[in-house]
Parts: sequence; structure tokens; C-alpha cells
Amino acid sequence: MSSATTYESTSSGHMCDMDRCVERTSLSIRNFGRRFYGCQHWSPACKFFKWLDKNTCPCGRATASLVHERFTRYKAEVAAARNEREEAHAMEAEAREREKIAKRKAEKTKLTLRIAKDKVYRYRLAFLLSWTVVGVYFVFSTIFGGHGHMQLCLP
Repeated sequence: MSSATTYESTSSGHMCDMDRCVERTSLSIRNFGRRFYGCQHWSPACKFFKWLDKNTCPCGRATASLVHERFTRYKAEVAAARNEREEAHAMEAEAREREKIAKRKAEKTKLTLRIAKDKVYRYRLAFLLSWTVVGVYFVFSTIFGGHGHMQLCLP
């Protein structure tokens, strides 16, 4: 095209002209719906553009505020959804941490119960053995008549 539309980007070093540009639509409120040619490498470094029409059409001006309002509402809804998602993730992480703590407490309780049952078993065994020894002593002392034992008497 003409050399008047040529623009050289300083950072990327590529040349922008009408042959290398793509057709775009403006979404700004002032120029809503207005068509333009813009650099295919659209970035802060290269903002070359050329309007295709003279002005924004009246219909575009009328709908720009409605679209902007809807866009703003959707943007707020997206932000609210992201906040809810982050809160849900935080609550999930907190619940998982509580679950880990509860599992540790349950394992500790099971271990304590196992130790207590072991102690009860040992005490029952000791009790049974002690009464068995007492019974055997009683039987032998009865059978053999307590020979060699003196009866203690008070004076």
C-alpha cells in the first residue's frame, strides 16, 4: 500500500503496513463497533492501526453503553466466581487439614486402646497366676497337714 501507512516498530523490528495488518473491531465506548486495521503483532510495543470508516455509527454509539454495562457486570460476576472458588479451595484445604488431624487422633486413640487392652490382659494373667499359686499352696498345706509349721498363739 502507501508508504504513509508504514510504521516501524522500535522493539520488535518488524515493519507494519496495510498488507501485514488484520481487520479488527474496537470495543471502546467512544469507538464501539468501529472497524480498523491493526498490527497482527498487536502489543504495547506496536500499536499501529488505521480506521476503515470515518466515525462510529449511531447504532454503535447507542449500544456501546449497554455492552459496556453488560461487560462490566460479567466482569464482576467472574471476579465473584473466582473469589468463591478461592474460598472453596481454602475451605477444602482447611477440611483436609482437619481430616488429617482427626485421622492422627484416631490412630493415637487406637494405639492407646491397644496398650490398655494389653495391660488388662497382663493384669488378668497376673491375677489368675497369683490365685493359682495361693490355691496350690492351700491344697498342699491341707494335704500335708502343715507339718513343721507352728501355730502362733498370743500369751
